[in-house]
Amino acid sequence: MTTVAKMGEIGPIDRDINGKTPTGGVRGPFALKALKLKGNTAPTYPVLWSHDAESERTLLFDADCEGLPLKGSTKREQTFIDERVASVWATASHSHFNRDFRFNSQSTAMQLTSRATIGGRAWLSVRLASIEQEKALVLWANTSLGLLLYWWHANKATSGRGTIAKVALHDLAVLDVTALTPEQLANAAKLFNEMSAKPLLPLNEVDHDHVRKELDERFATHVLGLPSSVYGALELLRMKLAREPSIRGQKL
Repeated sequence: MTTVAKMGEIGPIDRDINGKTPTGGVRGPFALKALKLKGNTAPTYPVLWSHDAESERTLLFDADCEGLPLKGSTKREQTFIDERVASVWATASHSHFNRDFRFNSQSTAMQLTSRATIGGRAWLSVRLASIEQEKALVLWANTSLGLLLYWWHANKATSGRGTIAKVALHDLAVLDVTALTPEQLANAAKLFNEMSAKPLLPLNEVDHDHVRKELDERFATHVLGLPSSVYGALELLRMKLAREPSIRGQKL
């Protein structure tokens, strides 16, 4: 196990993407344009900005916005914008972290985009050394063990919801996917490809989510090399998570 900050680079917060300074100047170098046809467009600067729970049931989905570089009012301001565009784009990743997880309506703690994509207000980019490592991390984060650690570390001030801001994400405990062997990474990438389009239920329904059960069991055995005797413990964990009041919120 390790922490996110020790393993990869966490991208910018939303204000550094399209925010203004207190005096109205440029802080973030982009304006945002919503993509009406997700997955059927080719934006130069794709951005995964906000939440739409019903379109986020799977491990793999693409950007919902395009970043449009701002036009500076002076040569100096344009140079600043150009530098900031390059700086933000350098943080683009395939894996993204759900910073505001509604446990009783959303399904994924992390997700993957098919293209390198800038994170946004709802999703922080997490850039690792390879897409295989990012696939392994996304798989882990959505297993019951990964979800348990998200819930444990999250600010749970609102019932049925957990938040982990960028500063707290640095210290989030996760599986050290950089320590996986080449064979384990290949198995993780294969498992991701096979499961990336299968819809997951919200976290509060994890006890009867057959896809999550499959993910738990296959990740434990095919990637981590654990014996099948752990299946019972994972089933008990799913039952406990589904019955946790701070996860269920007002839902029975």
